[in-house]
Amino acid sequence: MTKRFATILLCLLAALAVSACQTIAEKRKIDYKATRTLPPLDIPPDLSAPEGVKEPVEPAPGTATYSGFVTEKGTLTKASVGGDVLPDFSGIRMGRDGQMRWLVVQMSPEQLWPKVREFVLNSGLIIDKENPQTGIIETDWSENRAKVGTSIQKLLAKSLGTLYSTGTRDKYRIRLERDTAPGTTDVYISQFGMQEVVVNQQGISEIGETRWEPRPNDPGLEAEMLQLLMVSLGVKDDKAKSIIASLAATPSAERAKLSHEGAATSLSLSEDFERAWRRVGLALDRTSFTVEDRDRSKGIYYVRYIDPDNPQKKKGFFRRMFSGKDKDPTNEYQILVKGDATTSRVDVLSKDGAPEQSKTSERILTLLYDQLK
Repeated sequence: MTKRFATILLCLLAALAVSACQTIAEKRKIDYKATRTLPPLDIPPDLSAPEGVKEPVEPAPGTATYSGFVTEKGTLTKASVGGDVLPDFSGIRMGRDGQMRWLVVQMSPEQLWPKVREFVLNSGLIIDKENPQTGIIETDWSENRAKVGTSIQKLLAKSLGTLYSTGTRDKYRIRLERDTAPGTTDVYISQFGMQEVVVNQQGISEIGETRWEPRPNDPGLEAEMLQLLMVSLGVKDDKAKSIIASLAATPSAERAKLSHEGAATSLSLSEDFERAWRRVGLALDRTSFTVEDRDRSKGIYYVRYIDPDNPQKKKGFFRRMFSGKDKDPTNEYQILVKGDATTSRVDVLSKDGAPEQSKTSERILTLLYDQLK
């Protein structure tokens, strides 16, 4: 123990000497490190991932997926765009609809995909899953070293590396969709967070057992990632900062209403189908649903969701061996968006397209309402 303490003290003294001429305070909100040596997330069984997340299923060769969005050659098709858009800077502009923010880039998805992928890796993040056909890149859990608070904590984090932990982890889902304007792509970024909490305090001086639990979405980190992506695509840093600052969230009138009609629950939006489709898609990303397919022509998102009130029974060894990777059909739902030029409605359907009137339907619409209101 004495030897370990001496080593830590020596590292700290060396860091003090090196940092004497440096400014400790940093303005950046994001500072990830591309490493898999971080301690594993000890998450309880019922919180093994953010609510609703499951491993995405790769489309089988030769089958059509992501209806109305992916062609037979695997290229992205058109999606909607609208809302308030700021002036263009070097072929890049920022779109906003309420608290939603996204980039509109004058590049085709095929041209932009490798640039976004390179940006993710250069940001110190590790790509956990990616699917060019659906236009989605998802990162692994990473620690944001910029969240270290005091000057001494920042110094310790720099000096001791992974020996000093912030107790939080982040992951990002980046989605590319083809804009209605030819040769233009929309880029959406969603952030998910986990935090380490103490569940068994052994004493005043000992922390004891800890585990990882989900924490609320952080729009500030999403905005910072959008800013960094703009800079990586050629926008000057000061212009990128001014664009983000001009889009600071402002209070707006509630645009969603949750209605109960007998055993049925529905969600109404005071906006046209174009905006409703786009906002529902981002809300599904942020609430950690697994969107396995979508058909914009029919206004349907095909999603997978696990209701925490109805936990799935774990399969035994032999059942897993012989059942392969079959899905549980009770976890699959359709999110139907329909509307006109002024209002839209969101309903939950079963896997077969029948109205879903269970408690799970109400829970799904409530989660969407929290994001859309």
